[in-house]
Amino acid sequence: MDNKEYDITIVGYGPAGITAAIYAARKRLSVALIGELPGGEVRNSGDIENWPGDGATDGNTLADKLIAHLKTHLDAVTIFQEKVTKVEKAKNGFTTTTESGKTLASKTIIYTAGRHPRLLNVPGEVEFKNRGVSYCATCDAPLFPDKDVVVIGGGNTGAEAVIMFQKIARKIYLLHNTDKLAADPILVDNFKDDPKVTIIYNTKTTKIKGKGMVASLTYENSNGKEETIPVEGVFVTIGAIPNTAPVKELIPLNPLGAIPADRYGITSIPGFFTAGDVTDIRDAQIVVAAGHGCSAALSAGDYISRLQ
Repeated sequence: MDNKEYDITIVGYGPAGITAAIYAARKRLSVALIGELPGGEVRNSGDIENWPGDGATDGNTLADKLIAHLKTHLDAVTIFQEKVTKVEKAKNGFTTTTESGKTLASKTIIYTAGRHPRLLNVPGEVEFKNRGVSYCATCDAPLFPDKDVVVIGGGNTGAEAVIMFQKIARKIYLLHNTDKLAADPILVDNFKDDPKVTIIYNTKTTKIKGKGMVASLTYENSNGKEETIPVEGVFVTIGAIPNTAPVKELIPLNPLGAIPADRYGITSIPGFFTAGDVTDIRDAQIVVAAGHGCSAALSAGDYISRLQ
């Protein structure tokens, strides 16, 4: 066990966790930041055009900038590039255990472990990720002007993606795996009569093909026969899975497995704060996660000052 007790342990090495660490360090709080992937899931983003101040960047460049900023605060922040396996309540705070067996003690926790997209698990999906395959229409739809795209998933996220593409894409296919869309009817009303939108029910995606970039998607129709549509963008909207396994025995989760929290990062457990995509926050956006991380750090700082 690390004999030092930190003021805050931050679980997560993405925009929310890094921002939280920067703000905590500015308040002269001692911080342990633990995460596997420096920069977090933002590393898996392609082109980014909605990060304020940069205009156009990409996931790796943005992640490197965030980390470089964080490392100006190494007098207050200790970084552990490891996987967290468990977070538990302790007598005077919390303990965090890593896969290597390291245990860290802290007065508070800021949990920012994010979420990962649910995959189709079909040939071509991984190969063409960020080469036409995307899991975030809000992030990437503007990169497909006047192109043919397919949205996979008939829930609210899929419907919202179609609505976004109505003003951007040339042709939109919406594929759903049952005979009825799960999205709210008020959303579907926006595009159900739009001639540029084709809804295809009872489908199962089987492969994505291309040469360098996505060129087509093949699906199995309701009769069990394969059909191929030429598209340049494939947007997978079948859900995302919050990375909450290390805290599932510590804090109540919502039905989707996310951590309920307010906009200040405050949860139902005193001293346990959270931020970003691992929460039930509405918008899974990099800038939102960073802002939420800031709020969580300020909340944690206020909590610690009251302890003292």
